[in-house]
Amino acid sequence: MAMTQPIGGLGIELLNQSNYKVWRSCMESYLVGEDLWDVVDGNNIISPEPEATAVKKWKRLNAKAEFALKRSISHSLFDHIIGCKSAHEIWQVLDRLLNKGNEAPENQLADPTLTQAREEDPLRHYRPLHKAALNGDWEAADSIFKSDPEALTAKITSMGETALHVAADVGRTEFIEKLVALMTPEALEIQEHERSQTALHYAVARGSLHIVKTLVAKNGRLMEMADRWEYTPLHLAAYYFESKEIVWYLVLKMPDVPLPYTASPFFAGSAASQLIDKLVASRSYDICLHLLDQYPFLATVTTVNEAGMLSGLAHRPSEFPSGSKLGFCGRCIYRIIPVESHHKPRNSSPKSDLEDQRAEEPPTLLQSATSYLNQVMQWINGASWTAIEHLVPGIKHIKDQKFKHKCIQKMVEIACQQMSCWNEKDVLSYFAKVGFFYIAAQNGGVELITTCLQYFPYLMRNNTIRLQAAVLHRQEKVFNLFLGGAVTTKYLAATFDAQTQENILHKVARLAPYPRLSSVSCPALQMQRELQWFKAVEKLLNPTQRTIKNKKWETAREIFTTEHRDLLRDAERWMKDTSNSCMVVSTLIATVVFAAAFTVPGGNVEDQGIPLFLKEKVFILFVVSDALGLFSSTTSVLMFLSILTARYAEEDFLRPLPKRLILGFASLFLAIACMMVAFGATLYMVLSERFKWIFIPIIAITSIPVILFVMLQLPLFIYMVQSTYGSGIFHPKRIW
Repeated sequence: MAMTQPIGGLGIELLNQSNYKVWRSCMESYLVGEDLWDVVDGNNIISPEPEATAVKKWKRLNAKAEFALKRSISHSLFDHIIGCKSAHEIWQVLDRLLNKGNEAPENQLADPTLTQAREEDPLRHYRPLHKAALNGDWEAADSIFKSDPEALTAKITSMGETALHVAADVGRTEFIEKLVALMTPEALEIQEHERSQTALHYAVARGSLHIVKTLVAKNGRLMEMADRWEYTPLHLAAYYFESKEIVWYLVLKMPDVPLPYTASPFFAGSAASQLIDKLVASRSYDICLHLLDQYPFLATVTTVNEAGMLSGLAHRPSEFPSGSKLGFCGRCIYRIIPVESHHKPRNSSPKSDLEDQRAEEPPTLLQSATSYLNQVMQWINGASWTAIEHLVPGIKHIKDQKFKHKCIQKMVEIACQQMSCWNEKDVLSYFAKVGFFYIAAQNGGVELITTCLQYFPYLMRNNTIRLQAAVLHRQEKVFNLFLGGAVTTKYLAATFDAQTQENILHKVARLAPYPRLSSVSCPALQMQRELQWFKAVEKLLNPTQRTIKNKKWETAREIFTTEHRDLLRDAERWMKDTSNSCMVVSTLIATVVFAAAFTVPGGNVEDQGIPLFLKEKVFILFVVSDALGLFSSTTSVLMFLSILTARYAEEDFLRPLPKRLILGFASLFLAIACMMVAFGATLYMVLSERFKWIFIPIIAITSIPVILFVMLQLPLFIYMVQSTYGSGIFHPKRIW
């Protein structure tokens, strides 16, 4: 056993769990000999003499007694008496903690070898506790804590983890509830030595909201304790994002941070930028907006890698309305569905609202009635949409998307408002540092760019990189911001790369990146889209600039031909294969309807050749549909034949070949529909005398092939019509 240094010439063994009676006897004798026992025993806690000298004397004796007691106990027990205010209080705490006179006789004397084993190999000694914490076995752990109170705060793993760390790591909720009840708030702040993390860090990474609430309720200071990487539990929750409820809980429980913000562990060093960056990465935009309402400076902070909120949003164009892929019905619902921001600024309170109401003038009867009616209408509207959300699951997805878009738009506006008080040089430096505009243009973040340009119009100047990025990555919505005949756009388009001697027309002549190219359905339309891009950029340049050669003495047109040689070959093959297949179908339809014209249903009158059903109305339907089927199928054959015999030059894919394909598809669709109508009319004429109800099944059966053809081919047909005859993808968009 380790011995203390002599106190007053007397060597006393350090107090531990097993030697309290011996220690007490020795210490009591020492204190009596030093005339300190009255202070420790409580007979002289407060001096009865009012004079200052008597008070001073008592303080001196109490300090000597405290020193003697503190020098004679082990470090493991020191935490229990560190908050005591007098020697008498220290003596009472130790007596309650270690005096086992009321216990059973077998527990009155601890095994001395137990203490020695704990000091020599603590990991081996606490192995049963480690196993109990992993399994959530509270009975086994509780017996260990009763025999060894130091086990509550002992580090039982090689990483320096306590039983609380181990239980939090595996999510033992009930075990932790009982364990936390035995521990002091200060004991919860123990950090393991490898990552310097508390049990709250472990609970957050695990994703257990109940454990997080248990720990925070016991000691709220745990939220402000950072690990070796300056991550508080909130940072870790945003990083792992096991549960959005945990992130919300920690944000709402976060204490108000006074100025300067950098003094808080939540925002010290790179913590602020890391927090907002991780929340954006986890797509928790409502939480971001909640924090920005209280701490708007977070909108413009950046990490060491120059990552921040704006650059994070620029990498996620699908989070904006232009990047959402909603159909026609989805877009209509998106426009009318009501969405409100659910977050509430933290500085609002019922008290302030009450004061505002008192400051206002009392409403009149008409105003009260109008207000009540508006509240009723709002409630009815909200209840109606809630019912629709439950009945139609897709409605909730659209509502969540619109709410997300509103949050992001508000976040971008807060960032711009923060920078509004900066000078022009600082604003330009910030956007250049984070590479914001290039990233946004590359990914198609048109709403992001538009909002920033509305706040800072001078950013439109000297921004050739943004225009080139939009052209290189085929972001037509960003490119449309430069259209409209502005002089600035002409200047930006006329600039060229000093190293390669290439202008923007050379850039667009390169083949589009595969993700953007594959967004178009077939090689023929991909070639058409590439030609449309080349023609649109070509309009920005004068004839001289269009024929400029680069460092390799290549014009933009020559680069386009070289880069698109493989795509041209694939487009030609696709057009021929499609035309061959469709022409076979059209030929078969033409053969069938041609034969049906000479073998009319029911036959003809003998020696006259007049059809028996000539006077029937349904026979007229048969004749008209059969004739239309023959004419349309023949037209389809001719269209597809003209495609097979075309020259397949680059320019042909811009309009001539798509026009023929559109006419061929339209006539083929009409031929199939007419053939099915003629077939249905024939069945009705033959079977209607016996089966009066046959009309409905015939319509249902004959509609199936037509519906299948429409479902499979109509999207491609509509896309071709819009791309060839529609307004196109290029049209000026107003910013201001």
